[in-house]
Amino acid sequence: MTRMLFVFALAWGVVVLAQAAPLTAREARDVGRDAVEMLLTVNQAFVDENFHSGNWEKCVAANDRMILLHPADINPYANAAWLLWSTDQVDRAMGYYQRMLENNPTNPEGYYIIAHYFFFTRRDYAAALPYLEKAIQFGARAPQNHLYGHCLEKLGRTADALAFWRTLLAADPHDEVAKKRIEKLTTETPVPPATPPAAN
Repeated sequence: MTRMLFVFALAWGVVVLAQAAPLTAREARDVGRDAVEMLLTVNQAFVDENFHSGNWEKCVAANDRMILLHPADINPYANAAWLLWSTDQVDRAMGYYQRMLENNPTNPEGYYIIAHYFFFTRRDYAAALPYLEKAIQFGARAPQNHLYGHCLEKLGRTADALAFWRTLLAADPHDEVAKKRIEKLTTETPVPPATPPAAN
C-alpha cells in the first residue's frame, strides 16, 4: 500500500509540474496522458490486490476511479458489473452496463458484453437479442456476431438463423462455425415444399 501511495503522489507531482513548467500544448497533452496511464496502472494493481482479498466493494470503487480517468475503456464497467451481479446485486450491475453504453454508444464490445451476460448467465435469449443486433450494427465481427445466430436458434427462429449463417458464410467462406450451423439446421429442418402455381 505504501508503494501505491508513493506512485499516486508521483503521478500527482507530474501533473503539478506540468502546470508549473512552460510546456507546449502537445507536451502538456503527453504529460497528462502519461500521468493518467500511471494512475490507471496503479489503480489496476489496487483492484487486483483487493480482488484476491475478497474486498469486492473496494474493487468496485477502484473501477469507478478508472471509469473517471478513462471513460472510453469498456473493461472497468464490465468488471464492476461482474463483481456486482455475481454477488446478487443485479440492479447496481445494470447501472454500470447502462453507463458503459452512455459513454460508449458506438462501441460494439459494450453491447456484446451485456448480451453475453443475458445469454450465458441469465439464459434470457430475448433480452440478449437486441444488444446483439446493436453490436452487429456497430461492427461486431466473428466470433462475437456468431452469438446472434445462436440466439436466434435458441428463440426458435430457425429460418432467420439460417439466413444469418448463410450471410456470414457468404461474407467469409472460411467461417467454420457458420458452415457447421448451416449443415445442422438444413439437416434437422425440412425444407418446405415450393408453393405450386395457381391453377388457371
